[in-house]
Amino acid sequence: MIAFQLKRSSRDLVGHAVLILFPLILIFFFDYLYKNISIETGMGMGGQSRITALAIGFALTFQIYGSAISFETLAEDLYSPMHDRIFSSPVEIRSIILSILVSSTVLSFLQTSILLVFSSIILGASFPSLPLVLLVLLVSVVFNQLLGTVLLLLTGGVKTANMVTTIYGSIVPMTVGLYFPLPQTEFFRILRLYGTPMGLANTASLAVMEGQHRLFLICFAVLVTLIVLLFFCLRPLVRRISR
Repeated sequence: MIAFQLKRSSRDLVGHAVLILFPLILIFFFDYLYKNISIETGMGMGGQSRITALAIGFALTFQIYGSAISFETLAEDLYSPMHDRIFSSPVEIRSIILSILVSSTVLSFLQTSILLVFSSIILGASFPSLPLVLLVLLVSVVFNQLLGTVLLLLTGGVKTANMVTTIYGSIVPMTVGLYFPLPQTEFFRILRLYGTPMGLANTASLAVMEGQHRLFLICFAVLVTLIVLLFFCLRPLVRRISR
């Protein structure tokens, strides 16, 4: 079933291309912008290059928007005329949801990996401790896919879930300092580093590239805890739909 869902989700070639090409354009644009003005990205790069920090930041940002793929696929099964046929089949609804989650996670992580490869080859980004960076990005993908599924099942419609995701995906990168520097206060420092799941993933990625393994482990552990909490939130929602 997962293979079927992968094939089904991969049909949206334009959507997948946008989720790779558009962040690449934004990375190039913001790098060019910061080179020619007197401000710097507010992401707290440490010893990493600006292009590396931007690549991580936009990869995390577009993982949020990538969860819309699972929205549409899942909504097509649960909130369309196909619903009755699916529920009358011997396949359990939780198996369908799980297969869509897994396939969407695989595709979103593949998009993220391709974005990092292109950023490295085309823009010159470098990613020390790449396996651990990819591990953080994979955990971030799982979180966003679970969050999107919970939102869809809570709201009962793809339109509302997409609206919430769009607002979330627009505001959260600002709190990380991706688009502009934040005020130099302790509140905004904590908000940037730990205040959001994207902030935790960004901090963990930059920390592991800097060799700050304790900070990496703390942020990574919090992200995994959030995933477990979302999973427990998802279970009663799936049971409610299965009735």
